[in-house]
Amino acid sequence: MIFIVRFVYILGYTLLIWGVRSFPCTMAYLSRTVFHFSYMLFIVLSMPRYTFMYKILISAIYGEGSHFLAAASVGEGLARKGHDVTMLISNAFEHRTEEPMYANLSFEVFKHPIPPEEVRESLNFASTMVFRDDNIEFFSLMRNMSKRTVDDCEAVVTDTELMIRLEKNDAIIVDITWPCARYIKAVLEENMKSLRRRTMISLSATNPWSGYLMLGGSPVNYAYFPEITTGFTNQMTFRQRLLNIIQTYLISIVGEQLTPPFYRDMGKRLGLSPYIHPIFDMQHFDLHLLNINFASDFVTPLSPSVIPVGGLTVKFVEKLDQELEEFVQSSGDHGVIVFTLGTYLASITTIRPEIVTMFAEAFRRLPQKVIWQLKELPDWELPSNVKAMPWLPQNDLLGHPKTRVFMYQGGNNGFQEACYHGVPIVVIPLQGDQYDVAARIEARGLGKKIEKLELNADIIYDTLTEVINNPSYNEVADKVSAIYKDQPMSAPDRAAFWIEHVIKFGGAYMRSPANDLTFIQYHLIDVYAFLTAIVVVFLAVVYYTLKFCVSLCGRMIGRGSSRKSKTE
Repeated sequence: MIFIVRFVYILGYTLLIWGVRSFPCTMAYLSRTVFHFSYMLFIVLSMPRYTFMYKILISAIYGEGSHFLAAASVGEGLARKGHDVTMLISNAFEHRTEEPMYANLSFEVFKHPIPPEEVRESLNFASTMVFRDDNIEFFSLMRNMSKRTVDDCEAVVTDTELMIRLEKNDAIIVDITWPCARYIKAVLEENMKSLRRRTMISLSATNPWSGYLMLGGSPVNYAYFPEITTGFTNQMTFRQRLLNIIQTYLISIVGEQLTPPFYRDMGKRLGLSPYIHPIFDMQHFDLHLLNINFASDFVTPLSPSVIPVGGLTVKFVEKLDQELEEFVQSSGDHGVIVFTLGTYLASITTIRPEIVTMFAEAFRRLPQKVIWQLKELPDWELPSNVKAMPWLPQNDLLGHPKTRVFMYQGGNNGFQEACYHGVPIVVIPLQGDQYDVAARIEARGLGKKIEKLELNADIIYDTLTEVINNPSYNEVADKVSAIYKDQPMSAPDRAAFWIEHVIKFGGAYMRSPANDLTFIQYHLIDVYAFLTAIVVVFLAVVYYTLKFCVSLCGRMIGRGSSRKSKTE
């Protein structure tokens, strides 16, 4: 094809020269048109394959929360490059399809086996657990939610019309918290006999779990790698290193009890063979995207197939609406505080009204203005320096020069955004990986942590005052921000580049051989055992040789003494 286009290009160029000389008007015009057309066709068809559009499916839980926002940012980066991106969401959050910010994305909506209202209520109820200290109840809740996600997955893969529409995709991006897309691929290939090769890509929107890194072939050293949810830094005491190892095994044990049994049953019902493990099967993926940036996260070695793309939800700062801008400007030199406890706890007024009173009392004493994400207002009047909003333009507020500090629950997206914009942080970790984010904030000197069970108005006021007035936090935040911004491309564009790359070339050449080795081979136990055996055998030979020599010398001396005594 390229040969033909080149021939037409040369022919057009020849006609152009001949036409200009022989027929200055009509022929020159026609030959020039042929030349330009063939030239443009030659340029387009000579471009590498990655300039063509790919069809990409992204599955990030249900369509709400930080995981969806991170995945949607990846989708937006791909859409800007001209790819056809489809987000798989649930009918509980179908409103996403109408939001202007996602106009460049397509949506496929699956239906829950239960009413959408019940899904939203269960997620809201789960958020109320963060202020309870009942591990048994929390584990029971997580197991029920895991069972529900498997039921949702089965609803997706048994929807024939939906699966036919999903068959078109060249690549599937899977958020690791809901691995259903792996089963979508299996059903398409095994039950629907689809021959299309699909590139599989995983996305971790949170701080890294050691198991996830090892699935990507990365080595993990627990002496300086803090396991997820421990809240440890990379400088651990003996006790912390011991607990770090124990936490790793606990996560593995608990993880095996939460979802794999349900997926195993689903696989049998669907007739999938061999059994697809919802987690460990990810070691065969082409690429792993990790939402971290080493400017603010703890350093750990990564294999080539694990790509850090920290700052996925960071966007260009847009102007605030007039009312909000006027409120921000009214703060004067004191500036503003941005405060949120996340999407689900924005309804904290009805969940824990006493906590709302606590924060309001602390804010009343501050000279700064406070912008607070709060869906329901209390039945009493908030302080005059507080503006409550059901939704915050968080990225735009963090990028505003009047913002002095960001107080929030410790989500990874907010952490990356604050780091990018150079805003000091006061973190109140509530659950899960938020403790890990808090550890990074304090270890880097980006801000301070408040324990959720120690909350009171005095601690909130003192901590905010300390972070705002101590220049060291601003200095660290400015340095981290400069490192974030000194990059050749944005995080979504970096993710899009590597996704395009593995669709074109596959990820096999970047895959570490670590996952092909057994536990004994990976840790060189057989080698060390062999070397130990050699040393033991050598020492044994030396020992018994010396023992024999000593015994022989003893006998010879004894015989000499005996002969001497007989002679005498």
